[in-house]
Parts: sequence; C-alpha cells; structure tokens
Amino acid sequence: MPKRTKKRNSTARPSGVATRTETRQMSEQALRRHDRKRMTLSGGCLMLGFLATTASQADKQVFSRKEIINKAIEAKRYETERTEEARRGTVFSADGRVLAESQDVYELGLFYTRLPKSPAFFAALAEASGKSIDEISRPALTGAKSRLWREPISADQARRVRQVMRDWRADGISLAPVLRRAYPLGEAGSGLLGFVRDGEAVTGLELSQDKPLAGTDGRAKGFVDRSGIFMPIKGKDLAELDNGRDIALTIDFEIQTEATMALKHAVDRNNATSGAAIVMDPKTGDILAMANWPSYDPTGKLKPGDDLNATYMSVFEPGSTFKILTLAKALDEGKTTQASEMDCPGHITVQGRTLKCAHGAHGHIDWEKAIAESCNVAASRWALDIGRDSMIEMIQGLGLLERPGLGLPGEQAGMYNFDDYSKSLQLANNGFGQAMNATPVALASAFSVFGNNGVRMKPRLITRIGEEEIAPQEMGLVFSPETSEYVLKVMTSTIEKDFGTGKGLRIPGYQMAGKTGTAQKLAGGGQKGYVSNFVGYVPAQNPKAVILVMINDPKAGSYYGGTVAGPVFTDLAKAVIRRYGIPPQVGSVVENDSALGR
Repeated sequence: MPKRTKKRNSTARPSGVATRTETRQMSEQALRRHDRKRMTLSGGCLMLGFLATTASQADKQVFSRKEIINKAIEAKRYETERTEEARRGTVFSADGRVLAESQDVYELGLFYTRLPKSPAFFAALAEASGKSIDEISRPALTGAKSRLWREPISADQARRVRQVMRDWRADGISLAPVLRRAYPLGEAGSGLLGFVRDGEAVTGLELSQDKPLAGTDGRAKGFVDRSGIFMPIKGKDLAELDNGRDIALTIDFEIQTEATMALKHAVDRNNATSGAAIVMDPKTGDILAMANWPSYDPTGKLKPGDDLNATYMSVFEPGSTFKILTLAKALDEGKTTQASEMDCPGHITVQGRTLKCAHGAHGHIDWEKAIAESCNVAASRWALDIGRDSMIEMIQGLGLLERPGLGLPGEQAGMYNFDDYSKSLQLANNGFGQAMNATPVALASAFSVFGNNGVRMKPRLITRIGEEEIAPQEMGLVFSPETSEYVLKVMTSTIEKDFGTGKGLRIPGYQMAGKTGTAQKLAGGGQKGYVSNFVGYVPAQNPKAVILVMINDPKAGSYYGGTVAGPVFTDLAKAVIRRYGIPPQVGSVVENDSALGR
C-alpha cells in the first residue's frame, strides 16, 4: 500500500504555453481555477529574457538570496510566490484496492491566433487529446480567440498533445496540471466516500476526514521567467509541502459492490423508497459493506438529498428482528428458560389494548417456534417480565441510542421515549421492536453479539490513517456465552425449518441463522407504511458475518421481511461465502456452483 511522502518540486511551464494576457481572455470562472493550479505573481516585471544556460541551471538547484537577486537583476526575471498543491491521500479497501485517489490530469486550452491553420494539425490535435475534430477546430472557424476545456484530459493524452506541439511547433497550447479525484466503486461507494469537487470536500468520508486526507500546500518565494522556470530562494519557504495521508477502510470492495447491486434490485422490485445493508464481522466490528440505495454518480451533479446515507444518517424501528434481543435478555435475567413453553392465542391484551400476532394464533409453542414463527405475544410477555429498567439497560448496553462513531458526517443516534416506557403497553410493544428506533449500523452492531459469544465490538470503518493504526475496540459483555449460543441456535429454525418465516432463503450446503422483521411506520397518529427487515448470520456456527438488510416503504404488494429484505440477505450471504471461501458443512452437498450465484 502506498505510503505518505513529502516532496518539494518545481513545476516548469512547458514550452509554447500561452501568455498571461491571452489566458485572461478565457472566461473569468475558468481562469480562477486555472490560475489556482499554477502560481500567483506577487512582484512586477524587472526586465524580459534570460540566458538559456542559466535557466537550465536554475531549475536544478536552490540559490542563495544574494545570488538569485543578482541573477534576477541581470536576467530580468519575475519575482513570485509559488504554491505547490498537496496531493490528497488515497483511500483503500480492506483488500488493498483503491476506493478514492487523485489522478494527474490536465486542462487543455487553445489560443487560436497562435496555432497553425492546417486541417491536418487540428486532426492530429483532436486524436491526441481525445476531443472531436469539430470541437477542436470550430472555434477557429467562428473567429474565437481561445477556448478552455474544463473536462480534463489524461496524463497520456497530455503527453501526446505535447508531441503534436513539438511536431507542429505550435505556440498556442496550454496544459494546466490539475488533480482529479477518481472513485472506482462509482455509485456503490458514493454514499460512504462522498466526493471532492473543484478541490473542496463536499460530503461523506472525504468531508469528515478532509484534514488528514488534504494535507498542506507548500508555498515558496522565488523568481520565474516567462518560460515558467522557477528558482526558489533558499530559506524563504512560506509553508512546507505536506501531502495528504492515506486512509485504509474495513470495506471489502467485492461485497460492497454486491450489496449495492442487491439493494438496487430489491428497491426497484418492491417499488420501495430506499434500502440499506450492513455486512459486519461480529468478532472485530469491522464493516465489510455499508451500502445504501438510491445512490449517485460521484463525478456527476449532486441533487438535494443524494448524500443521505440511510445506513448511518437515518433511524428505523427494528421490528421483529428485535425479538431475539428481548429473548436473550429474558434468559439472562432468569425470566424464562431454554425449556420454557407457552400458548399463543394470537393476541395479548395490555392496559386495555389488544396486540395481535401478524400470523395469527400459534398455539402451543417453545422458543424455537416463537422465533421461527415470529410470535408477538411471546415477545411481549418476555418484555413485560424483564421490566422497564432492565430493558433500558439492555438497549443502552447494545449502543442503540448512540451515534455509531464511524468518523462520518451526519451520524444519527437512536431514539427512545423514556417517559412512555413506564407504561406497560409501550413496554409490550418494545418487546417486538416497536416504539424505538436506531440506525441500521447500530442495529447490526447490536445483533453481532450473538456471533461473538455475547461481546459487542464497536463498529469499525477505518483501520489506518497515515501511520496511525486504529485497533478493534471491545465494548463489553452484553449477554452470556450460553445465551448467545442458544439464541443463534433457535434462529437457524427461521431458515432451516419448514415452519420458519425465512424458509425460502436457504443456500444448499450451508446452514444459516436469521430473523425476519416487519415494522409499521407511524406518523401523525396513523400508520404510514412499513419497513421490511432481515438480520442473519453466515454460517450459523462461528459466523464470519452478520448481515442486516432494511427496505424502506415497499409498495409493490408484499411488505414482510422474509420476502422483501430476505432475498438481499441471501445474495450477500453467497457473496461472503465466495469471498472468504467458506466450505460447505460436513455432510452437506453442493451439486454445483449455481447455488452461490456463479
């Protein structure tokens, strides 16, 4: 992985660069950017011209102030302050792939009064620059004196343009060096990474980590002639160049891409408003993917709301996925046992209000069936037995009311109505994931405890800033290892048993654990749609990843977590299996790779 470097360079203006007078003929807006990338002249012209041999020497060494002033007087140079732009740091994925980097590109400017009039010249220049012959030659035909292209050309194209300049001895071509930010993930990474536009960080990680990424521009005093050769004055540095620091993330390039594609298909298929997905390593808290949809092109125009990333900037009710947390707390508090059973008549009355099971009466059930069939009555009874204080203790211990702490802008904290929870009705609703909300990344962190023997790890997105390593952070034991193992076991029934609400999500050869969830969205005293959820583990034993999927406001008919969010979980589980080469369970058979989406 590239390391941060410090450098002091002198950037020489190529021969044939247009004069400043001609440059000012360009648009005022273009000039501001053009001049910013070059230098600001602070002095006046002493005289014109300089000996070629002296210029060559000046570009290779630093002179004393007395020497350079004498040479300047003799050579008739310009006194100047030169700014050297710091190179912005690169952002890497966990597997060492580039997620964001600054590329050397060039803004092309033409001054037609100083260019050859030959059609062959314009054809050669068009081919070298990647521009069309029409856009290269038309300004000359219409009498335009100059044109500046704001869309830069590549370093290789600039090299070919310089060759055309030499071949035709063309003195009217400007190549202004600029740095352009490139994002290989495209839409799959924009919600997380954000972008830089015209040298300014706008949103996402680029904005929140702008200080270490940007570095510090270098500034020095010296002299420069009209050829662009700069001679710095020794001891007259106004600011030392400090290039930006590289940042390494926990994000896996392939899983992030897969998560975004799967979300897009789910949102489109279910006519939903938005979707979010988190893939997390439960043993480290590392976020392998943090995807949202809709997203945007980081190189295009940003519209209002495009930078809203639901994974950490929006809060949702967890719905029935929360039942596994309620069960775990009831077990650890001794309010129930693994061998306990109950009768579910399909409803429970609390403070004169009736709360119903979405799937009707379940009859006589144990806790395996209560989770697999998503029984609201069982979850409400667990919550009422736990009590308000212990429920709040659990929610806080899981970090659901905290900002995720990922180092991203606009992170939201969860919400919990403490006053209302003194009422039994509210507590009963909370047992099955209503009347509270949290960010998807906070919920994924809470659910991850079952894959780590009851210990919660702080969500981690950044592993390194420059040379500074950021280690995983343990947040403490939330549930006992025995309870965690049991809850993970009963969750396998959701997928592996025919009576489970996630039975359609199986992958041949692999046992997985999961829990469906469907939360009602309430606003203005009434129901305003649903949020379809699914949380799952792959594989069920010693999970490599916990996967949380949320589809907001599906309107295509179905709104249950197993049918709306569940398929995204299956796609991501397959991606995790492929990415980490997880073998099938002993005794299981995978007939071909089609089961894994190959």
